[in-house]
Amino acid sequence: MIQRPQPLGVLPWPAGMLVMPGSDDAVRRQLLRGVVPEKWPPGWDAVRLALADSPAEAAEHVTGDDDIARYNRAVLVGGDGVWEAFTPSDPDLAALAAVAAYSVGVRDAAPEVASTTGEIAAVVRSARASAALERGDVQAAVDELNEGADAAEAAGSMILAASLLATRAELLRESLGSPQAASDAVDAALRLIPRHLDDDVRFYAPAELWGELHVTRALARQEMSTRNPGLLLGVTQDLNEALKVFGEETHPEQFAACNSHLALAYLVIPMSSQGDRLRVGVAVTSLRAALRVYRPDTHPALWASTQMNLANALQYLPSVHQEDNLDEAVHLYEELLQYRSEESDPLGTARILANQGNALGHLGVFSDARERLDRSRRIFESYGDSEGVATVNEILASLDEAVTSAASGRGA
Repeated sequence: MIQRPQPLGVLPWPAGMLVMPGSDDAVRRQLLRGVVPEKWPPGWDAVRLALADSPAEAAEHVTGDDDIARYNRAVLVGGDGVWEAFTPSDPDLAALAAVAAYSVGVRDAAPEVASTTGEIAAVVRSARASAALERGDVQAAVDELNEGADAAEAAGSMILAASLLATRAELLRESLGSPQAASDAVDAALRLIPRHLDDDVRFYAPAELWGELHVTRALARQEMSTRNPGLLLGVTQDLNEALKVFGEETHPEQFAACNSHLALAYLVIPMSSQGDRLRVGVAVTSLRAALRVYRPDTHPALWASTQMNLANALQYLPSVHQEDNLDEAVHLYEELLQYRSEESDPLGTARILANQGNALGHLGVFSDARERLDRSRRIFESYGDSEGVATVNEILASLDEAVTSAASGRGA
């Protein structure tokens, strides 16, 4: 019989699917909290080695020939026909075997929940959610994850519950277009797992899970901010919290994404005072950080959008070095044009030219500014983009005023 509770799904594979020894209830409960013992007691070498990414060596320390031992060896080293030949009488162990077999691709059908409860039911639900996604039924996956999180929480496996809620939140936001429900799911997960472990906290969040939850909630809030700008402050708070976890060296992709979204949030927060304009400077710093990761050869689309945002922000960055900022913006636009063409992306090219023309006008390079703007307007007109044409016309009107003002100054 499986001793309960088990830290299933809390640890990485394969350790996260092992049935832990029943000899030390304290260690199992410690692992359930996500805390790995500093000193392992006798009989736990298999788990220790599995966590050290040495599954074959770990399997050598699984003793006995009972069903639990056979199951654990199968999880660690597998083998041809091992899962097909494994038919334990214990329904809980049979359910875990079905999950493991499904996870490694031996079994095609999703495992049945049957009479399973608690953390075992939760990992079964997780596998069933994966199966639902494979057949394209996102709503069924969301429902399975919700049931699984409830089962895990009831068993006291808060990290597993929070992990399932994290996946559910991402599906709600990205696939079902329900950002409010996604944000609510993240709130529920964060209530289960405080970030920092202390004597009064029973469960804590692994760093990556903590960061991912805050990113998911930030993106959900960002989507909702079009109708409720007040949510943008929460977006910046979530992303700054995530950046405590996702560093440039350790998690470059997440680091760049967080900085890019953080910059966008700062740029669209309504400005009501001079102090608020300092956020543009913070946004510029964040965009520069993202561009240390996003390069045209590795992340062409992300690089282009981030570079465009940086160039646009530089035009409006309050600074005593405004001319230097404008000059940098012009060069950033020019670099973008090296990777865009009117043939492959006409409207994107037109937008770059319009912004570059605007920056050149502010620099007083009027002839070059007009050339870019005229070309931009021609492209917008040819594609029937009336909004783009109107924007360019406004910039051209401002350019004409600047030319007239400059001529008057010379005449005086």
